[in-house]
Parts: sequence; C-alpha cells; structure tokens
Amino acid sequence: MPKKFYVTTPIYYPSGNLHIGHAYTTTLADILKRYKDMQGYETFFLTGSDEHGQKIEQKANEAGLSPMEYLEEKVESFKTLWKALKIDYTKFIRTTDSYHEETVQKIFTMLLEKGFIYEGNYEGLYCVSCEEFLNADQIDENNMCKISNTKLELVKEETYFLKTSLFQDFMENEVLANEFLIPAYRRNEMLNSFVKPELKDLSVTRTSFSWGIPIKENPKHVVYVWLDALTNYITALGYLQNDDSNFKKFWEDENTEILQLAGKEIIRFHSIYWPIILKSLDLRQPTHLLGHGWILSKDTKMSKSLGNVIDPIEMINNYGADALRFYIGYELPTEKDGNFTDELFIESFNAHLANNIGNLISRTNQMITKYFDGFVDTTDVQYDKELTEKGIQTVSQYIKNMDEYKISDAIRNILDLGNACNKYIEEKTPWNLAKEENFSELKNVMATLQRNITIMTYLLKPILVENYEDMIEQIGLKDFELSFEKIINWNEIVFKKLGDKKIIFKRVN
Repeated sequence: MPKKFYVTTPIYYPSGNLHIGHAYTTTLADILKRYKDMQGYETFFLTGSDEHGQKIEQKANEAGLSPMEYLEEKVESFKTLWKALKIDYTKFIRTTDSYHEETVQKIFTMLLEKGFIYEGNYEGLYCVSCEEFLNADQIDENNMCKISNTKLELVKEETYFLKTSLFQDFMENEVLANEFLIPAYRRNEMLNSFVKPELKDLSVTRTSFSWGIPIKENPKHVVYVWLDALTNYITALGYLQNDDSNFKKFWEDENTEILQLAGKEIIRFHSIYWPIILKSLDLRQPTHLLGHGWILSKDTKMSKSLGNVIDPIEMINNYGADALRFYIGYELPTEKDGNFTDELFIESFNAHLANNIGNLISRTNQMITKYFDGFVDTTDVQYDKELTEKGIQTVSQYIKNMDEYKISDAIRNILDLGNACNKYIEEKTPWNLAKEENFSELKNVMATLQRNITIMTYLLKPILVENYEDMIEQIGLKDFELSFEKIINWNEIVFKKLGDKKIIFKRVN
C-alpha cells in the first residue's frame, strides 16, 4: 500500500483581494505536497473559499449584487493566483457547494441528537471582520478588535451552542499534551490563554443574518462560520456522502499523515474547536496542525488599512512564480513572523537564486562545454571525497527537515551545498588545471560539481517548479527522471552532452 498524505490550507474568505499572506500558506502546502509526491506518497491537497457570513452579505449589498454574484469574481481571482503561483491542488472546495451545505446540515443534526448542541441565547461583542465573538483580551482600550482594528458590535440573539466546556480534560490532557500543534510554543499559548482559563460553550448558529446554511430543525438559524468552515476538511473528502472513498483513504485510515496549515490568528479555532468537533463525531484527529506566523512589512503587520499589503500577482509578473515560491519557503520560516519588502525580496533573489544557484549552474555548464565539449566521461572519475560526502549529508538533512515541515531549514541545506560548490571552484581553479593540461584532475572537479548540482537541483524540485526542467537540462539530464534513491546511491544516472547555455536566474539591479 502506498503511503498517504493529506494536506490542507484554511479556506480563504473572499471579502477582499488575496494578498501575500494567502500565498504564503498555500505555497507551503504545495511545496510539502510535491515533496511527498517525490517520496512516493499518494497525496491529496485541499484548498478553497469560505463563502458564508455577515461580511459577505454586507459586501454584496454594498456592490448591489446577490452574494453568489459577488463571490464568482472573487473565487475566480483565487484560482487565477493559484495557477500563476503553480499551486498543484487536488481539490478546491467552496462552502456554497451543495454537497458541503447538505453535509454540514447532517453534521449539525448528528451533534444535536448526540446532545453536544443545545439552544440558548448569546450576548457579546462581535467582530464582523473576524466573524468572531471576542474575549476581553482580544479587545483594545478603544473597544476595537486587536486583530482587524475594526469597531465591535454588541450582539444579542438566539443561538445554538456546542458544548465545548465538556471537553476541558480532553483538550488539556490529550490534544494539547502531545505534538498535534506545532511548533511547541503555540501549544503553550493555546493552553494558557484559552483552555486553562476554562472553555466556554461555542455559539454555532446566527439569526441576525441569512447568508449561511440554514439548519433543518429551525431554519431561521444559519450555521455560524466555524462549524461551517472547519468541517470543509472532511466534507471535501466525501464524509457522510454516497462516495466516501477519499474520506476512508485520507481521513479514516490511521496510517494517513494529515497535515493542516493555518496562520496564528486562526490557530485557536483549528487547535481547540476543530479537535472538539472531530471528537464529538467520533473521528480521528489530524497528525499535525502547523501554526505559522504573520508576514510583516518592516516589522509592522501587513494590513489593507496601512496600505502595506503586497500583491502576489504583481511579484509573479515582475520576478516569476519561482522567485516568490523561494522567498516564501526560505525567508518566511513557519516558527516565527517573517518580513517581506521589495528590498528584502530582491536582496534574497540576487544572493541565493542568481549568485549561488544560477551562477553555479552557469559556471559549471560553461566550463564543461569549454574544456570537455559539453560531456564529461565519468567511467574512471574519482569524485572529491569531502564534497561528495557533503552532498550525501545534504540529502539526509533535507529529508529530515522536510519530514518535520521545516522548509526553510531544508532550503538552507541546499544553499550550504551550493556555497560549498562555489568555494570548491575557487579552491580548485579549473582554469589553471586547464592551462596546466591536468585534464584528469579537471575531469574529477567537473564531475564532482555536476554530481552535487544534480543533488541540489533535485532537492529544489518542489520549490522551483517553473525552472526545474531548465536547471536539469543545463546540467545534462534533460528528460531524465531522478529520485532520492538515485541521487543518494549515484546509480543509473547518465549525463547527456550539454546543449546551449541558458541564464536561469538573471540578477536584478
């Protein structure tokens, strides 16, 4: 049986244009999905749009459109961005899809019949922007939401509650006591800020607006955003539907590795309410929830109101999808907040893609062409022992980091090998070996470089998806199918004569 991997992004709210933050989470998921493909896993990658709620209803009214008319253009813009960013998702779910709405109604009925949902009244300060009733620590001194910086509304209405308070021990001693939520410090944040102070029952329906999924038991109530949005991860697989084969394969099977990604502002819902919903339905928990930080602009959180939001389409048009994918994967490590400015982006592009990787491939290609007419015969080659060992170690370190979802550290491993290769060229001075006509040593040097650049290129395959084929061609392996086994044991790899040189990453001035 093949190993299986299910990865999800949050479903994004289409009340405005997508920005670099959305591209961040989705690119991380895509890189990991592609890596698992390379490892022989059967993969399923889910993303989508969260289309119900008061804010959508308001935005549609302001535009003089029905909610569905308003949503169509927004959802198409999501798909346009994912295509431009080379995102290879398996399925795109919309919470307005009929199968999702029908399944959410079934889930609500199940939880009601099990006694986990009850009817009551709710009064509290509500943030329309976050679609959330707020606690005191989420509100600033001006009675504004700390996350969205919007004015709060006092809301009092009938609602149905999910009995989250029943799951205090489960959350403290099971979910947040193991490695479900990573990195580890986020578990402590959730435990100390939201669980230990005492879990309160969660409002799961609204009556003050109508743009949502009506419950069958009392149709004036629509399912409130989190019970609707979070369950997309199982409805998309066919849970409680006629064809539930994907659900059986990618969720019910305990051997499937399930990874869910979410930004830190919605970690509370994914790390507390989602496990409780799953437990209430007698379903397994995800293997891991990876909570990543924010993207800052000069140490300030990006926001539309400050006008410092980066448009990912503009970055792709200017520099290509791979440049953006690389920056996201390398310069925005998941365990902390990351910075994104035009200056930092160009600096990173030049240092790593143009100077380290691109220049290394270009120099090596040029020297093989010049000194060996484009082909190094490796039958009696003696590879440099130290650099060959570093290449093998790089593969091992990369796999370890990628298996732990540490994409930035894995890319660092590749860049370190690139730096070692560039240093090796300066130390060995192939141009002097050629002058001295020491062609046997020159051949060893070129073959050692060709071998390590092959390793680097293969390890960059899930990140640099636009340029991978050109990179592999420039090193003499056009149309050759590499694998981890081949680059570690260095078997079956046969180089072809090099063709015309291409500049893969041109330095930006």
